[in-house]
Amino acid sequence: MHKNQSVKSVGQPKRPPLMRKFVAFSVALFLIILIAGGFAFILSMREIIRENKGVELSQLLEYKRLMLESSVSGEISIVLMMADSPLVKQYFADPANPELERMAFEEIAAYRRAFSSDTIFWVNDTDRLFYFNDEVPYILDAENPDNYWYYMTLFETDVYNFNINYNPDLNVTNLWINAPVFDNDQNPLGIVGTGIELTVFLDMIFEEDTNGSGTTRSDIYLFNAMGEITGAKDAGLVADKVNIEDHLGEAGAGVIDRAHSLGHGETYLFFVPGGRIALLAVPLLEWYSVAISSDSREDYDNAMTVLFLVVLVILAIVFIVFNFFIAGLLRPLHRSMKEAENANRAKSHFLSTMSHEMRTPINAVIGMTTIGRRADTAERKDYAFDKIDSASKHLLGVINDVLDMTKIEANKLELSEIEYDFKQMIQKVLAIINFRVEENEQNFILKIDPEVPEFVIGDDQHLAQVIMNLLSNAVKFTPKYGEISLSVSLLEETDDGVCKLCITVSDTGIGISGEQQKKLFDMFVQAESGISREYGGTGLGLSISKHIVELMDGKIWVESELDKGTKFIFTAKVERSRRRTDAEEIRDLIEGTYEIADKKNETGLIPGEFEGKRLLLAEDVDINREIVIALLEGSGLVIDVAENGQEALDKLESSPGVYDIVFMDIEMPKMDGLEATRKIRSSPVLRDGNIPIIAMTANVFQSDVDACIAAGMNCHMGKPLDITEVIGNLRKYLNSR
Repeated sequence: MHKNQSVKSVGQPKRPPLMRKFVAFSVALFLIILIAGGFAFILSMREIIRENKGVELSQLLEYKRLMLESSVSGEISIVLMMADSPLVKQYFADPANPELERMAFEEIAAYRRAFSSDTIFWVNDTDRLFYFNDEVPYILDAENPDNYWYYMTLFETDVYNFNINYNPDLNVTNLWINAPVFDNDQNPLGIVGTGIELTVFLDMIFEEDTNGSGTTRSDIYLFNAMGEITGAKDAGLVADKVNIEDHLGEAGAGVIDRAHSLGHGETYLFFVPGGRIALLAVPLLEWYSVAISSDSREDYDNAMTVLFLVVLVILAIVFIVFNFFIAGLLRPLHRSMKEAENANRAKSHFLSTMSHEMRTPINAVIGMTTIGRRADTAERKDYAFDKIDSASKHLLGVINDVLDMTKIEANKLELSEIEYDFKQMIQKVLAIINFRVEENEQNFILKIDPEVPEFVIGDDQHLAQVIMNLLSNAVKFTPKYGEISLSVSLLEETDDGVCKLCITVSDTGIGISGEQQKKLFDMFVQAESGISREYGGTGLGLSISKHIVELMDGKIWVESELDKGTKFIFTAKVERSRRRTDAEEIRDLIEGTYEIADKKNETGLIPGEFEGKRLLLAEDVDINREIVIALLEGSGLVIDVAENGQEALDKLESSPGVYDIVFMDIEMPKMDGLEATRKIRSSPVLRDGNIPIIAMTANVFQSDVDACIAAGMNCHMGKPLDITEVIGNLRKYLNSR
């Protein structure tokens, strides 16, 4: 049996049959695509090239026409203005008048300066003296065949005409613009005109029509109505007045007749053996232009060919990748799976830590509740209550961290701006952290730069949260008798009052290694897995702090060494308040050791403080109603309860003006708190529709606060309730009524 298995193993193919079939299919498919695609490409490209050549030739000729006509039209306008000049006409009618001659010569000189070629000529039909620029005039022999243009211009031309002559010695082609001068009875008096040296201009036109290698893409010719070539790269064709059809041979058959049939702006396209021809009229000069483009392999040197080759290369790469390097494609997938596993492991560790962090205070609450019930002395019960209070606050902190993390991951953590006392905010933070500092017998130092504004505008709660997180870590990781310091300085302030603060929390604790610092601000991650077991914590505080600091246009970093303490530094931007600062209070925070005050609750309830006032408590949970009633016991408030929004609305409408304030839960059956508030605000029955309504809910996201305000509530209190906040709101809204 073992032998058979061995033989079978040796005889197995190196590649599975399915893989061989896949490779064969891929090769066959690639070849089919290559052959079919190549054939289709050649056919389609041939048609596209033919159409594109026609369009290209048409655009080319139109462009050349515009270049030529724009150069000549300006010269024609000046010549016609000179031919219509009254002074020139008077002089031509009486050339013997010296005063007329002087004035006419001055005007003609001015016209000469207007021509781009600085060239002018004139001749009158009386003495036939031919004037050309500054040369000595001579008598024009009108019978000389070379001067055929004289009688043609004088007696056969209504506005202007052209004639061309080529100077082989100078290799220059001149275009002459001739305009007859008539008297008021339309009798010819003479001729004025100018000459344009076309050679340079035509060379520019023809030299433009080359590609980067200097070879010509197409041949362009200009010819007149008789078919004589008037412009070409070979100037000899112009000098010899070669006929365009004779020069083009078989390709030029019928070119002149086709040109005569062209209207203004029309282009005539036709195929000839081995190429394509385009014709276009040049109305201004009464010429025509013709362009010839021959078929060439270079026609396929275009983007379409490149695209086709790129597609082939891509197909080849795909073929190679799928057949020979599929394992390489699995590596990123494997890496992603490992990263996902690490992330899951981190979240699992976080959930395990979170379970521990939540169960520990819950266990303390349950255990101390049992101890308190069994206690037979007031001191023992107070001890249990203190422990329950401490554990509850710790549990609330854990829940707040989770909520902040959730908002950060949903990109919904937002800052709110209020005006607050910066010193007072610091004092509140220190009052909370004080008992832990004293418990560890640690030394605390506070340093605040006197330049720091007393009153600022910003998010005091989130800034306090960051400072509290850093101070809590410092206290946690600093041994007994160690030193912890908090310093605040003003780095810079803009003209519009935006202040950049630098806040530093340092300690003489266990320190953090360089490797641990790299992942210190990551979500769900602690510097070391054993830290949660030894010191506790969820691993969210620093990550949340980093996000808050970045929302405040700042940054946070750490400087630390193992066993040498840690320094957390962050910057944040706040706006200086316009409220007048109190120099006396600022002086209390001058650099030095800060003795943390043992602050007691300054907003404690005064017995009978709200005597005669009536509160409507809308809350569907029995224990929550009981807690509020117990907290306000002795305040003098008369408290009525409603178990849902509809009941609260009914009580208010049945007894308008009886209630002074409403505490409104949000999540209630039948009618929720938001809907109830909207109906209260719009009720026609209520005499006092502006009764204060305060949200009392466990929904504490900023979007929940905004929804409460939008519904018509006056403010928002989060659960679990803070008695200080409850009393503060009662004083704020009841004392104002």
